[in-house]
Amino acid sequence: MSEHNKVHELVALRTALGFTQSKMAHEIDLNLRDYQAFEWGESEIPDLYLRAIERIAMLYAVRHKNPMLVPPALRAEAVQFARMVEASI
Repeated sequence: MSEHNKVHELVALRTALGFTQSKMAHEIDLNLRDYQAFEWGESEIPDLYLRAIERIAMLYAVRHKNPMLVPPALRAEAVQFARMVEASI
């Protein structure tokens, strides 16, 4: 995935969740300025952070029962996870 695509995915995930940059930085344990550097293309985004944010999106989707909070490629996985969680409650 190109760096431009990573930035686009990062911003799309954050906005879909309704998070501010500050909230997202907190969620992935970064300071705000380091997170902003990712979104502004000043620093390369490690895949680890994108995967962590995807998992955060999955968790929020399950909590809010809204699979649209998850990137399309992960929606099927999120729906399966939600069913497993509901079955265990």
